[in-house]
Formats: sequence, C-alpha cells, structure tokens
Amino acid sequence: MKASDIAKILDKIAPPKLAYRGEELGLVVGSGNREVKVLGVTERPTVDVLQEAVDKNVDLLVIHEPLYHSEKAFLIDKSSLSFPPNRKREKLVQKGGFAIFRYHSQWDDAEEGNNETLAEILGVKVTEKIPYGRIGKISETTLGKLANDVKNKLGCAGVLVVGDKSKKVETVAVIAGSGNSLTDFMEFVKQKGVDVLISGDITDGRARFAQELGLAVIDAGDYWTENPGAKRLVNILRKKLSEIKVLHLDPGKPWVVV
Repeated sequence: MKASDIAKILDKIAPPKLAYRGEELGLVVGSGNREVKVLGVTERPTVDVLQEAVDKNVDLLVIHEPLYHSEKAFLIDKSSLSFPPNRKREKLVQKGGFAIFRYHSQWDDAEEGNNETLAEILGVKVTEKIPYGRIGKISETTLGKLANDVKNKLGCAGVLVVGDKSKKVETVAVIAGSGNSLTDFMEFVKQKGVDVLISGDITDGRARFAQELGLAVIDAGDYWTENPGAKRLVNILRKKLSEIKVLHLDPGKPWVVV
C-alpha cells in the first residue's frame, strides 16, 4: 500500500475540514508514492522517536506536533532550523528516508480524536463540541478530588491546580495538549458555565487570568493529555490496515517530578 492510500484513510478518520487555517498538515516529508510496510504513529517526533523509526524500518511516520522546533532565535542570529536539535532531527529523517504525514488540529477535533479520547478516559460525558475542545458533565465532586482522578487516570506524576480544592465542580471543559495559546478560550468556556478546565502547559500568566476569572484549572501537561489519542489512532489503524505493521512510537515524558 502506498503512503497516499493511507493518507486517504487518515482523511476519513480525521477530515481535513476540521483543521485550523495556517497549519502545515498532510504530507510534509517524502513522497505519497512510498510503499508502506511499517507505519509509525507518534504524538511528538523527538530525536529518540526518529531514531526508533530508523531502527524499526518505518516507511511512513504520522506525527501530531511539528517536525521541528519553531521557537524564535533572539540571542543568536540564525533560523530555528539551524538549532542543534533540529539538525539532529533532520539528519535522522534523511537517514530513515521515510515519508512523514502531520495530522494535528483535525485529529484534536475528530470523532475519535484527542479531545474525545481525553474526555472518555476522564469519565466526562460530552454535552457540547466546541472549537479546540469539548464540554461535558461529571458527577459532582470537589476540585481536589477531580485533580487526583485526573492524575491517576492519565498516569501523571502530578498535576497543577488553579482554584480552591474544596470547590464543587460538575461542568468540565477539556482541551488536549496546550490550552495556553488560546487567549479567549478560558473566557469562552466560563461564559458557557464551565467550572473547571482540564488541559496542559498553562503558563503563570494564563493561570492568573483563570484565577481572576473565577475558572478552576487542572494542568495535566501536553504529553499526558495527547498521548492517549496517539495510542487510540494506532488501534484504529491496526484494524483498518491489517497487512501493515503499525507501531506506537512513544516520545515519553519530558521531565520527572521531584
């Protein structure tokens, strides 16, 4: 089966119309004519993941986060592609010779995508699909108990909590990955009656915004809220592509809690 054939299957699972404007999605490296016997799926194409893809003879790699770090350079006059980690990634991509597809926002919003998967794991009964996430209900509990549930169900070493842990919560918004970049998302869900937002990578500034808004937040991290969706995509593809070896390449957690 060719990479382009697999792309058609992926587009049915996560339709391109769900993607946000301006993202580089679909085929980002290689040719759609590449014959695929081994398919890898990863939440994030780290150096270790790319090395694993090389070692396991992956023909097509499906990624969620961008292939390269895209942070701006302020102290050194050079493009982000010349950063040492990006050079390492590029060398491994060239060594592996595999094609790469990127499925980001369309997988976040898909019927069985990241947000739906996160909601299911956390026992959130979805009542509304919203841009970037989902809103739903849980049995009334306290913020503190919910935070412990999130930690245990996602396997986090710990979570960050904004708000009074004794506060009663029932209406939940989930956004897999980083909920920090959406400047008006917190206000948007607050207006919809949400008691607590569960997401990842919330900065100090955004946490204080939520605090002053009166919105509780549970930050479980980008990796822990998105990796379950990558595992689910692997299971879906294994059922649809029985003649192809489908691997989950886990980037692992970026740090430990001490």
